[in-house]
Amino acid sequence: MRFLSFDKCFKKILTVLCYQIQNIMTSKKHNFRPSTLFMSSVLIVALCFAGRSISPLPTWPNDRMVAVIDSVSDDIRKVELQFKEALISGDTALFLKCYTSDACILPPNAPALCGQRSLTQFYKGARQGGVRDATFTSLGLFGQTWEYVTQQGAVELFDAAHHSLVRSKVLIVWKKTDEGWKIFRHMLNFDAPMPPASPSSPK
Repeated sequence: MRFLSFDKCFKKILTVLCYQIQNIMTSKKHNFRPSTLFMSSVLIVALCFAGRSISPLPTWPNDRMVAVIDSVSDDIRKVELQFKEALISGDTALFLKCYTSDACILPPNAPALCGQRSLTQFYKGARQGGVRDATFTSLGLFGQTWEYVTQQGAVELFDAAHHSLVRSKVLIVWKKTDEGWKIFRHMLNFDAPMPPASPSSPK
């Protein structure tokens, strides 16, 4: 149903009033009913305000939306640096700080790993596999709300000599926490199978 704008409503009311008055003046019987005139005007006004009440909600200015996206991107970059440093240093606590307390990692060909203990096992497994560094490439953020945003990206993993081990595609659901945006769901899929760990890989 299409509603009139407020200024058009006002013009419509004047038109109806003039029409009613003209009918009164030209009618031979002068069968004038004030209630009819009044109800017609009230009905039009009601439709006008109904149209105003269901008008679209105001949207954010572009500069404000850009500022929100920049804030998310800044937090993501900080977490990526923490993740990278955790792989280099072997700091389990720093690795866990990248994730929410109820986070899950969804690795390929394996069950979901949820909770701090499972995330620690994943991290230790990566270290045992010789992973010592990583580079991250963000391919876009999608579907942002106040609490969540999804990121598509790519990751390349390296050994201690900075030789490439594997490339991976990732989908990450970030969650807003009191400490900033953190990883809530982390799905990864390798472009090729991981090479077997070298027996001489440093712990």
